Order: sequence, then structure tokens, then C-alpha cells
Amino acid sequence: MLVRAFLFCVALMAAAVTIALPATTSRQEANLEASGLCWPGALREFQLTLPMSPVEREILRQVPVWPPQRVAKKYEPALKRYLEEHCPQAVNPRESRVGLALGVLGVGGFVLYWLSPYQQILFRRLLRLRPTPRVGAALGYRPDLADAVFRLADDAGVTVHGVWLNADEYTKNAVAFGHWGRRHIELASGMATLFDEDPGTFEVVVRHELGHIRHRDLDVTHGVTALWGAFTVLLAAAFCFAVSGDAGDGPYLLRLSFHLALLACLLYAARNTFLQSRELHADAFAVRGGPLGTDAGKERRRKLDTFFADLAEARGGTGLPFATHPALRRRRAALRHSSLAGELTVWDAALTGCVALLAVNILMGNSFDIMLSGLRLDLLKPATLRPVYTWLALPLLLPAGAVLGAGIRHTVAAWGGVRGGRAMVGRLALLALGLFAGLCAGCALQPGQAFGDRSVQLRTMWWSPITDSLGLGLALTAALSVLALSLFALACDAVCGPRVVSWWAGAYGVVVTAAWFPTALPDGTAPYLRAVVVGVALLSGGLSALLRRRPGQPPAPVPLVPDEPVTRTEAPDVTGPRLLLAHAVTAAAAVGAVTVAAGLLVKTPDAPFALVAALGLVCCVGVLAGAAAAPHDAEFRRRTRYAVVCLAVGAGAGFLQSAGTALQGVLPGLLIGVAATGVAAAGRISAAAVYAFRHRHRRGSAMDSPAPAPASPVPAPATSSDVAPQPRPAGPRGEPGHRHRRTTGQHR
Repeated sequence: MLVRAFLFCVALMAAAVTIALPATTSRQEANLEASGLCWPGALREFQLTLPMSPVEREILRQVPVWPPQRVAKKYEPALKRYLEEHCPQAVNPRESRVGLALGVLGVGGFVLYWLSPYQQILFRRLLRLRPTPRVGAALGYRPDLADAVFRLADDAGVTVHGVWLNADEYTKNAVAFGHWGRRHIELASGMATLFDEDPGTFEVVVRHELGHIRHRDLDVTHGVTALWGAFTVLLAAAFCFAVSGDAGDGPYLLRLSFHLALLACLLYAARNTFLQSRELHADAFAVRGGPLGTDAGKERRRKLDTFFADLAEARGGTGLPFATHPALRRRRAALRHSSLAGELTVWDAALTGCVALLAVNILMGNSFDIMLSGLRLDLLKPATLRPVYTWLALPLLLPAGAVLGAGIRHTVAAWGGVRGGRAMVGRLALLALGLFAGLCAGCALQPGQAFGDRSVQLRTMWWSPITDSLGLGLALTAALSVLALSLFALACDAVCGPRVVSWWAGAYGVVVTAAWFPTALPDGTAPYLRAVVVGVALLSGGLSALLRRRPGQPPAPVPLVPDEPVTRTEAPDVTGPRLLLAHAVTAAAAVGAVTVAAGLLVKTPDAPFALVAALGLVCCVGVLAGAAAAPHDAEFRRRTRYAVVCLAVGAGAGFLQSAGTALQGVLPGLLIGVAATGVAAAGRISAAAVYAFRHRHRRGSAMDSPAPAPASPVPAPATSSDVAPQPRPAGPRGEPGHRHRRTTGQHR
């Protein structure tokens, strides 16, 4: 948890430094240009005023041209005064701007973090619930609620400083908030009814929030969120400065602001996926926290599972992979298998790789500015100058490696360890694919730096002697990294304890990711590091093979319970030639998306709208592929809607980009709109055809079975004996699986 938060903080600091370096005013830029033009002539004039050295006299005897030599050290103070008198001063306080940006980020984040609980109390108009005093009559509204929360907090070993009631929210919800030393619990008004009607469910909901306090989720998540908010303020200031006309290089700063806004969005999505894992850990604490026995733990699990089932009636779920709370399907599965709470998902791997490599490319692209600052502060010598300072990647790569190593260890343990079968291998393959996609996205989103050479940056990676292809190199990086980390996790999981395995897996992940950029390491250490990485992986693989041959039962498969059964399979509306035409259009769009993605790896477009249009097409095709692989109807419909949204955003950006070219008027908009509509319709039909083919057997059984009565819920799939089945209302139309509309303020 702390390592991932450290990765977010380092990425935000790198982005703040990147904003500060080019943020010069037009006057400073003009002075720099005038000084650069004046300096050579003034130096020549000063050299002519100095007496000839013996070397210069010897040269003058041989050739009629006198090339002045380097100014002697004793004349350097006089030269400095001469240049100050005859040339304008080149003032470019890079170090001051960097310090100011980091100060705004740090101080602003701390202020937002410290004020967050007071802001929540003020804006939500919370009412404090006071417990029953030991002497005297009770004061205030419902002191029994506060008594229950404080009693549960004492049982869980958690200190709570205040209990608050949100009278404007009528749902059954609770929220933990606060900062260091001040922890609070907010109860929605529906929790009072829940306390009166079902005290057991009230207990597990409150214990869930106490789990967040016990695991210190408030400090980490609220701190990262506050730092992200301070960065958005800094980014907005840079954007306003770029469009004001006072910036020295406004177009470049504007383009850089756009790319850093993409980085901010990626960090926000990564933060949300991190919050999902913390929700699963809080669920695990809710069912086992406190001094009660095993039977009480089973009862809590049953209550919490029933509560999740009730949520399915009240809300349809967004289906977004970047929501702050996990999907109901994953949440209920983690209740049955607690090891799933810490596993690394495909989105986690992709976002970690994307954030790390994008921030690394942004930092290394500013090597020229860092070189000038190092020369000015006398930290670098001319003999040590390099076109790219690869060591800038280490502060981002090392925490990213720890996150990948620990996450893959939890994934291996959740899916069977050394006796895991095809399910574990498939899961690891998906992680490698997600990491590869994230690394490619990080390279594709890299902004074009003013003094950065992208080919130099790519030649610093470890696979550059093997191939010049960026895509193949990133594929090797992702596949070999996941393979090495999974082999090490398999061996350690069978030999060491769980906590020891996590530490060792994180440390080995640091070593593996450090091998990505061997030029960032001290001279002569790269071969030894590669030998350690390869040797440990081979030794772990051999040990895992030996342990697998021991007699034993294979682990039980991990049943991921869907949040709704497949009751009506989506099928294409057309058949015959029109279906073939839809497949052809979708195939052409997929080929175009792959071509565009490969082009982004080679060269990123300078125009922001062109980049958004390209990403919209790539995301649309990817989401359509996910829709074809959806587990049930509701998820299929969600993903097709997201694909249409991605394509619409890309088409809008393409129209705005084409509006500035020679083609003026409504013609570009009509052409792009017609093409986007055709691709969306054809993609939906093709995805429905593939989805129907995948569920053809389940479709027949679902169609042949009689529809249930309107008042009878559809039973959920078979679950363990201590978990309640998941009810599904029939709905007003009598359609199986129909859900009510989501009401405002439902529990998240």
C-alpha cells in the first residue's frame, strides 16, 4: 500500500518538475536569445584586449590568422564583468521555478489533506451524535447509535473521535473520514433504520469502515487525493499561463499541459483501482475483526453478502473498471476467497506500467534542462555530460517493480500456487498482456520534448541490443518480467510464510525493473544484475517444478460469482450478407486501430486533438473486444456503450482537428460522423455475434427454461453454505434480471 502511494507521489513530483522547467516568460525568453547572440561577439572582443600567450604567438608565426585560445583562469573574473557590461543578463531561474512548483505541490497537498474532514463536515452539514454520558441524561439525537459505533470500535481496537449523521442522505451507508489523529465515522440517516431493524448488518457495515481506519487507508488515500488535487491546481495555472500570451514558448507549454493532464487522469484511475483493493481488505476485516469466534465470523459474512445482494436490487452498477468501489462480482468472490483481495488485476498492471513509463519518458526528456541546472550549480562536470540521464528513471521504476512483485505474489497465491493449473497460467498471461499494453500506452503518450531525442531514450533500455523494434522490446519486457516474478513467487510461496513472501517478492520486483534501464546503474554493475535476475528465475523455476511433483491435491478452482446470470443472450439483429459486411467493417477498424497504435509507438502527434482521435479509435476497438468476451448480458451492454462513448470522443476530436485544416465547413464533420456511426453499428453487431456464439449452449438452456413468476426472485449460482443467495427482482415487465433504476445517493 505504501509503495504504491510512493509511486503516485513520485509521478506527481516528476510532473510538477516538468511543468516548472519550460514555464518561462516572453521577456526571459527574449533575454536568453539576446544573450546567446551577444555572448560570442563579446567574448571575441575581450580576447582581443588580452596579451598574446606564447602558444598564440607560435600559431601566429605559422599562419596569418590568429585563432584566440581559451581564456586563462586568471582572466575569468574580468571576462564575467565584461560580459555583464556589454550583454543583457540571461535570467532563467530554473531551480527557483522547480522549488516553487514542488512547494505548491507539497504545501497545497498537506493543506487539502488537513482540511478534508472539516470540509466534509461543513459541506455535508453533518450532525454530531454524542454517546450517552456516564453521569446525567443523554444529550442530542440517537445517542444509542454513537454508543454502538464506539463499542464496535473498542472491540476492533480502533480509536474513533467522532460519530456524525448525514440527515440529507436516506440510504444505508457509512463513510470513514479524517486525518492523522482525528478519525470520524459518518452515518447516513438510513443507518438508524438499519440499526433498529437489523443490528447484525449494521455491525458489519460499521466494521467495514473501521477496517479502513485500522489499515490506515484514510492517511494514504486522502493524502494521495490531496496531492492530486494540488497538482490539478498547478496544472490549471500552467494551462492559463500558456494561453495568456506571456509564456516564452506557449505552444509547447500548452501541448505539455495536455499530456500531463493525461498523466493526471491515469493517476486518478490508478488511485481508484487501488481504492478497490482497499475496499476488499476492509470487507475481510468486517467479517473477521474483533474478538468473536468463528461462528460469528460466518454470520458476519452472511450478513455482508446479503447486504451486497440488496445493493444489486437498488443499483445497476456502472461497470467502470476505474470506479472507487469494486464490482459486485469481484466483491462477493473476495468474501469466499480472501486471498483475492490482494491480487494484481489486469488494470492494475496496465496502469502501473503506463504511469511509470510515461513519467520516466517525461523526466528523461528534460535531461537538457537538468544538465544546464547541474552545470550552473556545479553538480555536473563537462566530462560527465550525457544526452539522457537514465538514472532519473530509478525513483519511478523501483516502486513500480515492488508493486508488480508483491501483486503477482498475491495473484499466484490466490490462484493455487505451485499446484495451480491453467487458470493461474491464464491469469498470469493476462497480467503480462496488461503490462505490455500499459508500457505501450506510456510510450505512445510521451510528449515531444524540446531538447529530447526519443531514440536515445529507447536505446537506454536493456533490450535495445536485441531488437530495434519498440513493440517487440516492450513485449519482451512485459513477458519476461511477469515470468520471472511469477516463478519467484511460486517458489517463495511454497517455502516461506505469507508476509515474508510479500517482502521478498517486492524486493525481487525492484531488481527486475532496475534491469530495464541498465545504463542508469553504476558502471560495471549491469551484467551482475542481469545474472542475478536470470539466475534467481531459473532457480525458482526448478524449485517450483520439484515441489509440484510432490503428492497432494490440487487447489479448488476460484469461482467468480457473476452479479447476474445469463438469462437472455444478446444476438445480432442482422444475418447473411449484412452480418458479413459488419464483420468486414469491424475487421477494417481493428486493423486501423492496430496500425494507429503502432504509429503512436513510433511518433506521437504534436496536436492534442489528433492524439485524442487516435486513442478514441484504439480504445473503441479494445472495448468492443472486451464486450465480445463479456460474462453476461448486462456487462455486454455496458461495454458496448463505453465503446460508443470512446468512438464519439475520438470522432469529436478528429472533427476539431480537421476544422483547422484546409477543409472548412460541415463537410469534415459529416464525413467523420458518418464513418463513426458506421463503425459503431458494425462493431456492435460483430461483438454481439461473437458474444452469442460464445454463449450458444447457455443461451439454449436459458431460452428453454420457463420464465419465473413476477414475484419470485431468480436464484443465484450455487454458492457455499455460509453465503446467502443473491436475489433478483423480476421487475414490472416480468423480464428476468430486470433492475430498478438507481436512485440518487445509493451506497457505493
